[in-house]
Amino acid sequence: MRILVTGKNGQLGRSIQKTVNADNKIGNNQSPNEYIFVGREDLDLSIESSISHYFDNNFVSTMLRLGKERDELSVVSDQMGSPTYAADLADAILEIIKHKKFRDVAQTTQIYNYSNEGEISWHEFAKEIFKIEKIECKVNPVTSQQYPTPAKRPRNTLMNKDKIVKVFNIKLSNWKSSLNTCMAILKQKQ
Repeated sequence: MRILVTGKNGQLGRSIQKTVNADNKIGNNQSPNEYIFVGREDLDLSIESSISHYFDNNFVSTMLRLGKERDELSVVSDQMGSPTYAADLADAILEIIKHKKFRDVAQTTQIYNYSNEGEISWHEFAKEIFKIEKIECKVNPVTSQQYPTPAKRPRNTLMNKDKIVKVFNIKLSNWKSSLNTCMAILKQKQ
């Protein structure tokens, strides 16, 4: 049995577990019961009301809400990263689970980095969100020092993803195309 622990509420892991169970088999005739996904909080993805508030608390949703409420925002411009669409990460994890290397019981534990491709600051990301949604809200750049938070944020969260691409043949989507997909889905739900 393999127990895969996912962070915080476990929503991603539970989603994958439901997909695995629905397929009835993984890879080399292994039963889906051999894989258990555990989160730190209890969450049932089959009940929409129990998960909807988790999707309301992210940068895209927050910017959409604030952009409609305000004429002007200040967003950190000196922190670089690559925004990651949760659906892309879930697809990557499913591909890894299906891969023969994942099923090799003799394999050693490895760490793989994943995020969407490309890089952008939070400031530029907010501007792109408003551009796609056609929201008229001025976005002012500020430094991390001008926007203090309880947790110190790294200035660069870009990761080398060569290993996950090479080992599992994972295809990385660009953050911008994934943002467009995410925004289209959010529009449909309104």
